[in-house]
Amino acid sequence: AVLVRHIRRPVARLSEIVGTSAFRPTEAVRRIRTGYFAEDADFIDPDGPLLAQRQGDRWRYMDDPTLASSVLERNNVGMGMLVLNRPKGLDLPLINDLYVRLRNLEVNSLKRFVGLTANDPGPFCMGLDPQELLLAATVAKRYGRLPKFSRALLWHHQELAHLVADFRKPLVCQMSGLSSNGGAALACLASFSGAHEDSEVAFDSCQAGVVPMGGATHVLAGLSWNLGEFLALTGRPVRGADLVYVGLLKHWIAPEALPFLELTAEKHLEVSETDSRGLLDEHSLPLPDGLGDYDSLPKKVIPVLQRAFSKESVPEILIALRQEGLVRDTIISSFVDDCIERMERASPLALHVTLQLIRRARAVLNDVRAVPPKRSREEALEENLRLELRAQQRLLCSEDAMIGLHARCLGREMAKGVWSRRGLTDVTADEVKDVLKSKPSHSVSGETEDFAVHERSEISLSSHPRLRQYHPEFDPSTGLDHDPAWMQSEVKRWSTELFAEERRRRSMSFWAAQTLHYMAKLDTPGVLLAVDRDLWALGDFGLGLIVVDGDEPAVSLWLTMCKLLVVHPSWYMYIYRACCWLK
Repeated sequence: AVLVRHIRRPVARLSEIVGTSAFRPTEAVRRIRTGYFAEDADFIDPDGPLLAQRQGDRWRYMDDPTLASSVLERNNVGMGMLVLNRPKGLDLPLINDLYVRLRNLEVNSLKRFVGLTANDPGPFCMGLDPQELLLAATVAKRYGRLPKFSRALLWHHQELAHLVADFRKPLVCQMSGLSSNGGAALACLASFSGAHEDSEVAFDSCQAGVVPMGGATHVLAGLSWNLGEFLALTGRPVRGADLVYVGLLKHWIAPEALPFLELTAEKHLEVSETDSRGLLDEHSLPLPDGLGDYDSLPKKVIPVLQRAFSKESVPEILIALRQEGLVRDTIISSFVDDCIERMERASPLALHVTLQLIRRARAVLNDVRAVPPKRSREEALEENLRLELRAQQRLLCSEDAMIGLHARCLGREMAKGVWSRRGLTDVTADEVKDVLKSKPSHSVSGETEDFAVHERSEISLSSHPRLRQYHPEFDPSTGLDHDPAWMQSEVKRWSTELFAEERRRRSMSFWAAQTLHYMAKLDTPGVLLAVDRDLWALGDFGLGLIVVDGDEPAVSLWLTMCKLLVVHPSWYMYIYRACCWLK
């Protein structure tokens, strides 16, 4: 009341100035009130904001308070939480950072399980960043081999997939939003993967001229009814409960499950590891109805897909689909027509290679199921990852990879007949064998050796001399539980700054080299080159055209600037400004 008496006269004078006689400060003050309980309609949280909702409220108290890091982490007793925070996809710093964090949580004795999800509102993970793959393809096209940072990106991506699939603790992965290709494979390979209404998976690598990676063929080969071939060759998305019905994910989990697990994680340390794993199953909700006529994968089309995609080759699959589409059922016919359209817009070479990768991965998995088993599950996974890496390295050196990845970066859909092979029948068996051959091709893609994974220990390193002797890699002669030289090389290899400077210099040098290369091919001396993001979509290092007058002093000045650009690639912005002035 005292406060009202003090502010009444100034507010009244203000109302006289603005000419609003209806303004009554006493009534305005009386309307500001709050309920006592949180369930009241007029309750105001004293700790909450009055005028706006807090952004990122679900992922507060992360290790990065700005929520700007590509990987966020939040730990408590009994559980570690990792949150992916890069919607564009995986790059080398993110992969290295995520691998190191997962490895540290794996050997932490105070963590019974680990949670993995993505920042709201998603997507969960789009696989490898298409801009990174496009940069690798363009450099490989220019120099005949993949650069070191691109080879490290592909190799480390496979190692990350192996770690997720072979994680020694329960890995609770909640797929929030859309995920594709290698990003979807990370969730599918987790031991406790969960889907919900907003979950969606698409394996559309063939539409970009490349093959699925990150263990995607290993996951697709394990599906029944030849659904793996269907998903990989068409790129058609699967959503919601259908992900659990077809076998891609294992549980139906609500988005609130992970925050609730954080609150109760301390109780898991009071029981055994087996009982802790059983407690996680209590968070799996009853699975709703799926595979309906209007869902992402109708049940009635599954026999049609099995008959068509069980054929031996891609042209035979396409012929079988056309025959199956002649039925009178509108749901089946429209579904089949969409599959045919998607396959015709994909890269023919990528389709043939992807089909063979899935068939080989299924043969490897059959060796695991044999009695007695011919190989272990770990060996099967490593073999399938090796096949994926081998094929991807060689496809990135092809022209189709540049065409498809360029369109993917610009958000465009490929049209029929724009690939190097016009039709699905233009790909020969020898071309597919060259991509999948066992011997590494040193001259084509820069391959040095086949993919392999180093054995990892389940016990963390210790600074206590008596605890070191219990480590499986303990050396009595040195008294150490690790090789210092090897450990130093591993720290360097999994650093977030690995090949960062080389990638930056290669990108700038590539821009300068392409500038001179295009100028040498131009007949008109007045056509010059400058920066344009929309042409090559290489981040800030694209190429475009600028037309200037063809007088000799201007062309001479431009050639001088190009020479400076080759010597000092970091000056590209100054060269661009000079081009604008010259124009």
